[in-house]
Amino acid sequence: MSAGDEQAIIKQYQPLIRALIPYEQQNKLLEGINKFSKRLPSSVRKVVKEEVVRLTSLTDAPADNSAFAQFPVMKFKHFGVQMRLDKVGAQILKNETSLYQDRYTVGVFESVMNSDFYQNQIKREQFKKIVDAFNVESQSFTDIDFGDDIAIRPNFTISSPDFEKGRHCSISSMSHKGISLETKRPPNASTGDILTFTVPEVKGLTKEPTEIKLELESVKYNKHLGKYESSFSFHADVDDTFIATLKRYVAITSYKQPLQRDLEIERAMQELERDRILENSPWLPVFLAPDKKSLKPLIALFTKANVEHNNAEKLLSSLHDKPIFATLVEELHRYNEAYVFHGNIKTKSGNVQITATHRQLLELKQLNALVYLLVKSGDFICTHCRLEGVNREDKQKAFAIHDIASKEFEQLAQISHVLYCKDVSAYLTNLTLSAKCDFKPLSKTLKASGSNWRIDYVMEEDLDRRSETRYVIDKPASIKVGLLSSLDARVADLSASGMKLIVPPNSELQKEIRVSVPELKIKGEKYKVVHYQADTGTVRLCLMEDTRKAKVGSNVDLMVEENTAYFKVRDIARIQRATHRYIWELAVRHMPSLSVLCVMNRFTLDRLKTVYQSDTSDDLYPFSRTQNIIPLHGFFADKAQAKPKSQILEGMFKETSNQALVVHCVRKSDNRLVYIKERDFLFSRLRTQIKTQLDEGKIQLSATDVTAIRCHGAITPLTKKRLALLSKIDKAMYDKLETMQAGYTHCIFITNMSALHHDLVVDNLIAKPQRQELEGEGAA
Repeated sequence: MSAGDEQAIIKQYQPLIRALIPYEQQNKLLEGINKFSKRLPSSVRKVVKEEVVRLTSLTDAPADNSAFAQFPVMKFKHFGVQMRLDKVGAQILKNETSLYQDRYTVGVFESVMNSDFYQNQIKREQFKKIVDAFNVESQSFTDIDFGDDIAIRPNFTISSPDFEKGRHCSISSMSHKGISLETKRPPNASTGDILTFTVPEVKGLTKEPTEIKLELESVKYNKHLGKYESSFSFHADVDDTFIATLKRYVAITSYKQPLQRDLEIERAMQELERDRILENSPWLPVFLAPDKKSLKPLIALFTKANVEHNNAEKLLSSLHDKPIFATLVEELHRYNEAYVFHGNIKTKSGNVQITATHRQLLELKQLNALVYLLVKSGDFICTHCRLEGVNREDKQKAFAIHDIASKEFEQLAQISHVLYCKDVSAYLTNLTLSAKCDFKPLSKTLKASGSNWRIDYVMEEDLDRRSETRYVIDKPASIKVGLLSSLDARVADLSASGMKLIVPPNSELQKEIRVSVPELKIKGEKYKVVHYQADTGTVRLCLMEDTRKAKVGSNVDLMVEENTAYFKVRDIARIQRATHRYIWELAVRHMPSLSVLCVMNRFTLDRLKTVYQSDTSDDLYPFSRTQNIIPLHGFFADKAQAKPKSQILEGMFKETSNQALVVHCVRKSDNRLVYIKERDFLFSRLRTQIKTQLDEGKIQLSATDVTAIRCHGAITPLTKKRLALLSKIDKAMYDKLETMQAGYTHCIFITNMSALHHDLVVDNLIAKPQRQELEGEGAA
């Protein structure tokens, strides 16, 4: 075997050679070779063995890497041998010596003197710095589980004749383990004292004043409360049934009463941050209930961000077709994710409305043809859907937190799932075919059936068009449509200057109409049509003339005064507020995207504060988290840079861009990651090469959407609610948290969209070069 062949073998089997070095040090080289390389040819085994022996032999050659070292170079002796090394060289010497069991060998000398090895070390260190710079701590959307440490701060006091002269003392912490009491001065009691306290009659805990024995464990000054805190544990004589009742009382009331101070701060922080993510999320939640073997949509939650990011009406219309929705639910149960295409296609017989999931189109082998036709017509929407289950415990929490009687809201109690939806049409509007495809006749399963679900919606008060109190009502009304003709209608709800009418579907209405409601003494009043949904016949109206507003308003007020009890229950503002808070509470626990909260800071990377991620999320792929640390370098870090930098983040914070597609290919042979520029992935010939590699099964595609949304203000609809309990126990911390809310600037959402982009690539769909792309190529 020639020297060149030996060198090739040594290069190829370098990892094996390094793995065998510790075995040689322990005189177990043959055992190691047999363990790692049973199938290797004897000639290769021989070369590997000799190389290991050579590298582990001792040497006294002085090492000097000053030819390629970074300044400064140090002179020192190591094992009595002269060295001239820089900081990196000295680190290599230390690491390699430890590999060779603290001996100075040929292998150590060659590693120190090897320029390539030195450069790899620098690159590795630089990469580690970049990774560390983009690491962010994570939180879960699931409620913090305090376990046995949960303790509340109840609103009653307890007293003992032997403690503080029988004064009633406030409880700063109460759990099934013990009770802590607050006093202005150090109490006249010693550790180990057993005192009898009286617990008053408390609903859910005691039916009458009850005596319990407590043992004093410690007395400390609590600087946060500005008082002395005496911690007691329950004496062995305390009845087990009382402890069990107390444990249940703490669990039940923990959502209505403040927790012990530190726990309440932790809970408030999580609630405020989750609310901010929901308020500024592009995802529109639609709440579903069981329907036979499937699910049906009930109600959607509109926020400032999801109404801005999506055409809400168009998005909901892509979901309301009953047969298609059943197919969508089936797909979501299997994959937790789906993409719905909805729009009009021009055919010989005219415009045809179609709705289909992308997997349906794949099965029919019509994805490329239908996408091409939808893009050509321009009237379409592609909705990204993700499904999350809602358990009974979540619903009980939502009712308890907002003090809502579940019997009054039976429809809300039926909710079993949340369907999160987002318009992702932007990724399709510029697509065209890169190869011929078959245009088959349209399948009946894709055409709209005409049988639709009704999807209600609820929104925060800032978005609501009518800020007045509204009342649910059912009264006959008529709309004047001609000189002698009128249209029958029914009043669905009413306020002082607006109303909702139900008219026959597809009725023709003017922009301004005259309405009469005989039972309310409203005759021929002029209303403006604010919104008209023709297919359901729902008309929302606003009173036109200011002079008559007082008259109509007084009629409504009089009617309400005469039937106060009836209308109090039917006040839409009250019902809407309760509904809004309840479904909000369900939504914040199940957000579908990995979400990054950003704050104000001079340095770009220090603006990444916290990452919220659901336990089942795969949005980090192809990267993975380590315990509670989330690595974000793969999505944000500038590639081929020695220092941590991010053009994507800088663009998003300066608001020159708010969206990016981050693409990686994972090579299956060695799991190596290859980053691909968004422009190259969408427009260049590289896309056809990726298709070929996907067809051959050599790579896996990872395409991740990164969307940044500027926070819509310092407060969310529930900020006051979240801080209410904290304000009762620590006003200073309440003020601090309230002030902190103005520090949040952006929410960034990271969403894995690999399923859609993979199938678009494989089906020969490519983005048309935009004008600036063409100009760039011409200049090149």
